[in-house]
Amino acid sequence: MHRHALALSSLLIGATALASVIGCSAPSDEIGTDTAAATEEESARLALRMLGAKLPEGRSDATCQSCHDINKMTIRKWAGDYKTTMAVLKDESKSKADRIAFMRRDPSDPKSGFAPSKMGILTAGAHLGASSLVNKDRHPMTFAQGQLLGSLFEGQAEEYAKFRADALMPIEPNFDRLSASEYEAIVTWVDKGLPQIEALLVEEARPTTCTDDFAQLKGHVRDVQATSWAAVNRDLRMPMFGCDASGTPLQCFTSKFGANDIFPDATKLDFGKGWSRNGDGFRVLRQLDYTTFFWMRSSADGRFVANGGGPRTDSTRAVIADLGAALAPAGPATRDILASASYDPDFFPGGQGFMFQGTSKSGAFCSMSLLRNPATTKISFDEPECTKLDSVGLYQTVGQVAGDNAISDIFVVNSKFASDNPGLTASDKDLSLTAGPEAAANIHVAVAKGNDADQGYQVMQNTTLPTSFRGDTMMARSGLLLGSRVAGETGALGYAIDKVTYQKSDAGYKFSLKSLGRICMPGNKANFSFDERFLVTHHYLTREDFASDAEFAPYKAKGPADIYLADFVTGKKMRITRMAPGQFSLFPHFRSDGWIYFLVRDATTKKESIIATDAALRATKESP
Repeated sequence: MHRHALALSSLLIGATALASVIGCSAPSDEIGTDTAAATEEESARLALRMLGAKLPEGRSDATCQSCHDINKMTIRKWAGDYKTTMAVLKDESKSKADRIAFMRRDPSDPKSGFAPSKMGILTAGAHLGASSLVNKDRHPMTFAQGQLLGSLFEGQAEEYAKFRADALMPIEPNFDRLSASEYEAIVTWVDKGLPQIEALLVEEARPTTCTDDFAQLKGHVRDVQATSWAAVNRDLRMPMFGCDASGTPLQCFTSKFGANDIFPDATKLDFGKGWSRNGDGFRVLRQLDYTTFFWMRSSADGRFVANGGGPRTDSTRAVIADLGAALAPAGPATRDILASASYDPDFFPGGQGFMFQGTSKSGAFCSMSLLRNPATTKISFDEPECTKLDSVGLYQTVGQVAGDNAISDIFVVNSKFASDNPGLTASDKDLSLTAGPEAAANIHVAVAKGNDADQGYQVMQNTTLPTSFRGDTMMARSGLLLGSRVAGETGALGYAIDKVTYQKSDAGYKFSLKSLGRICMPGNKANFSFDERFLVTHHYLTREDFASDAEFAPYKAKGPADIYLADFVTGKKMRITRMAPGQFSLFPHFRSDGWIYFLVRDATTKKESIIATDAALRATKESP
């Protein structure tokens, strides 16, 4: 479950019917007065309606379905995670410290924060605690959970507050949270083993196979060769960070201060010696002195790198690193711009601006002029350079019409997703995606308000396109491709690539999707290169990724994650990093000229680094 997972609006629709189910006539905050006396079917219908599942009579307006596909696989995952966590929390043979540590992203690190994805449905009630909203007689399970958590965190008020903040679902204040009675009804049904779920949720079969199909993808790369954002930015001579005047991307990041490389060759350092097995180059752009969470994204020119987390204060929860400070005349320096946001940064492909989620405006856009201003040290998102982008969901990517480079229309895409804030343990695996037959991608069209980006953008249109059994959808920068993970019966089945066709009229854009290809490789959310030739992702390695038990042995206890690259022109799928045990390469994405940026988290040193690799550039040089 994600940070915004189980937001539910008050279930006024059908309130009379619900009251009759549970034998009361109170409003929704009184639901659950007699849930124990309800029949299995009544209990199931009540819980499923609150979650937003599609029952034979239709759906409620529960807002958790805005982020998650509420189907059997989703619910069973939440229930399984909940039961596993509750079993640990109730296990008195373990110390309180160990039981609390189980809920962290990295159980060995007390500073790593708590992981909602481990807790399942428990996160939907974590905000209730032992408050006066919980009645011992009307909400017995919720009350017992509050007492248990209070006991575990006894004498640790600050840590308990951190737990409740990290587990809060939804974190956004504009989404309603479950009342004690709503949560009681759901958790009671979960605790009983989800009775009647098969009878009430009838779904079509999930896909079970994957077959590579690159044929049309190669043609697409040829078709956009002169019009992609890589071509547009190159023709407009967008300065690329860390590069010299030669205009040759492979010569980037070679600057020195005195005799020392400003951006060291990672393969010549102890922690990166074994990374390159294909002759690819790796440069350390910055070793961070803070920790991050959720994904990392960078500007089209590669100068600015944004993350959730960072050197946090009471009002800031994110950071944008200006790598340009490393090239200061007096010698390498650092510049971190603090941001009052939570997660999900993304930058416009033409360099006009950037987005963040979890701000005072929820989703917000700001002009790049704000970052380029050396006086900017902190962003509240109330600055005149920032505007609200209404209705844009989490885990969004920004595509843009490759026309007027200054203020062309943008397409912001989001879909059903799996939350990706991994820890640093061998138990971290590729995300379990549960998108079902009614999964869809949402395209939000935003239009410039004025004649430059400083005047902001406004969402003018929202379109939903069906993408059955697909989620974690990312958009190519031109807006012409969608790349989605496929949710199969037993796990993710690679990536489905869809061609987006759009036509603009006075009434707005008309969108349609057509299947363009399939890539069968493991991984998580994937990103397209600006020239739309490559797809890149990260994958948590398992025994199946090694030739023998002996080769896997050093990784078994510590785990790795590596970067994988698919080339649409050659049809090759390549593992482009070889991390050491306990090293996790995460969240890869492209800047405009083809360099791939990614984050490395090291479980041994507890350090994080921003890394760049030329792997895609070398692949292009080898096979133009």
